[in-house]
Amino acid sequence: MILQESISTAIDAIRANLMRSLLTTIAIVIGTASVIAMVGIGSSAQRAIDDSITNLSARTLSVYPSRGRGAQKVNATPLVIKDADALIKDKEIAWRISPEIRGSKSLKYGNESISISVIGARENYLDIQGYEVVQGRFFSERDDLARKRVAIIGSSVSTELKTSSKALLGKDIDLGGVTFEIIGVMKSEGSSGWSNPDEQIYIPLFTASDRVFGRQRVDSIRVEVPNTYSPEEAMISIERVLRREHDIGPGEENNFRINDWSQFTDLQKQATAIFSALIIGIAGISLLVGGIGVMNIMLVSVTERTREIGLRKALGATHQAILLQFIIEAVALCIIGGVAGVILGSLLYFVIAMWQDWVFTIPFSAILGSVTFSACVGLFFGIWPARKAAQLEPAVALRYE
Repeated sequence: MILQESISTAIDAIRANLMRSLLTTIAIVIGTASVIAMVGIGSSAQRAIDDSITNLSARTLSVYPSRGRGAQKVNATPLVIKDADALIKDKEIAWRISPEIRGSKSLKYGNESISISVIGARENYLDIQGYEVVQGRFFSERDDLARKRVAIIGSSVSTELKTSSKALLGKDIDLGGVTFEIIGVMKSEGSSGWSNPDEQIYIPLFTASDRVFGRQRVDSIRVEVPNTYSPEEAMISIERVLRREHDIGPGEENNFRINDWSQFTDLQKQATAIFSALIIGIAGISLLVGGIGVMNIMLVSVTERTREIGLRKALGATHQAILLQFIIEAVALCIIGGVAGVILGSLLYFVIAMWQDWVFTIPFSAILGSVTFSACVGLFFGIWPARKAAQLEPAVALRYE
């Protein structure tokens, strides 16, 4: 009965000073919303990274020519198509090889002309990269061997040419003075930091080598390693094959380098976890600051209601009843702020998840933890004002002006 009466009195007190109560809970709302949003965003980003690795079903390595140092840079040995063929012929690991020739050329269509990044690759480039074609098709091995002048454009190219992807499909464009037919349009992938697949054009490797760039040298060789082998094992095999092809003797340094992109994925995971922990820490501080605000307001409330407290004690209210009333009021303020923060944080997380095309999953553990922590903050910071109120002498309280 005392508990029910204390809850009712606490709610009435909050309603009586509604604006002040709402302003008091702002820090609690911000802190809780930050926790919910960052936990949700962090988990969705982590899931997206994991899904990208799972979709690839393998680890991807990239082989590049060695940069060389000083005067050696001029004499650095390039990678050529024959190196990629040697890796394809090696059957020790069932990997997939995709050499790439890259460069910039002018792209003309109608009255529009832009400079564009050109990627010459093999037919398996799409699968290795995890990209998709949403209109038309990708080029085939037959297209590559026949040096056909066919191209696939990124999703943003049509916008730069001030037309639509549908209008470009099947049309001829001028790429570096060579006429190509657009046979496909890529799905939007977004920027990867150092390049944007949406702003590139893709053509067959031999077409790029013989008709566009006039060179056998490739800029990189992408190697997809099955999950049955570790990246380290694959790197040893790649090194064995290329050292043989480049006639590198024992004790001599490699004139090529191998990058394990999974290392960058691991770093991205770590960065996401660290960033989430940092934001959650800041949110925790915000909750503590909010708790201090609640304590200050409760102290003011005790001062304002001194005569009320004295009257209640004179009518028989016990020390425990007064203590419970003010503790419940402080906890209620923090819970209200916590619930409002959960709603705001979930809404923010939902908007970002939809924008990034992530799977939206309600972070129940974060919600439960945030509301519980908010209640604990209210309990902790409400005890002192509650004790101060409970310790007032009735006679002194009734004389208070």
